[in-house]
Amino acid sequence: MIKGKKKALIVLSLVTILSLGATSAWAMTGQEVIDEVKDRYGNFDSQVVTLTTQCFEGEKQINERKIVLVSQNVGDLTRSVLQFQSPADVKGVGLLDQGDDQMYMYLPEFHKVRRIAGSAKNGSFMGTDFTYNDLSLINYDSSDYQSELIKEDNQFYHLELIDKDQAEADYAKLLMFVRKNDFFPTRVEFYAKDTGKLKKVLTAYDLTDYGKYKLPQKLVMEDLTTQHKTVIYLTDPEFDRQLDKDTFSERNLRRSRLRY
Repeated sequence: MIKGKKKALIVLSLVTILSLGATSAWAMTGQEVIDEVKDRYGNFDSQVVTLTTQCFEGEKQINERKIVLVSQNVGDLTRSVLQFQSPADVKGVGLLDQGDDQMYMYLPEFHKVRRIAGSAKNGSFMGTDFTYNDLSLINYDSSDYQSELIKEDNQFYHLELIDKDQAEADYAKLLMFVRKNDFFPTRVEFYAKDTGKLKKVLTAYDLTDYGKYKLPQKLVMEDLTTQHKTVIYLTDPEFDRQLDKDTFSERNLRRSRLRY
């Protein structure tokens, strides 16, 4: 009888140990998941990529534009500059994000650089369905958000992202769906600040290998309240290029062609 009890106790102990081991193997915090996303998909020194944007009203395409985007990570800071290449009516328009809430826009028509601050960052970027703040998500920069793991299933981690600065927040919250097998964020839902209802959905498609880095070939941002959407195709990425020291400056933003 004593031997039987000992065996039962040993079996129970083994089950407990294995259970604890299994729990530690899969249990992650929201911050750990979002850090893994950044490490896998935004952990480059620099990136140069061509963006082709298409805007739609319903099923009708209303424009197509070509943009060059240059990004750089320096410690915890992500800097970026983009410039429209075509068509002629937007050629030369540029946006510079120096990090630490320093964002500037250049409009060639007025030969002026203006700072974008505060609530202006919540506005539509050049008629697309992205706000100025939304653009940071293209580089997997979620440093402005607190992340909490609220659910997980066999395929996805479900993260709730809350803006750290609620006074200037664009949205009540974001829900990000991160694929478990490769930590790729396939979908982000944006909930309106005033109503708390689902407003926009960002979906990423066609994750592609480029050497040691991976990048989706297509992003779709859909505004459910206006039936408007923006499709972005990402092509010709170049990683870890040695950038010009003047790349992320207002002077470069004014140039007819970006120097990098």
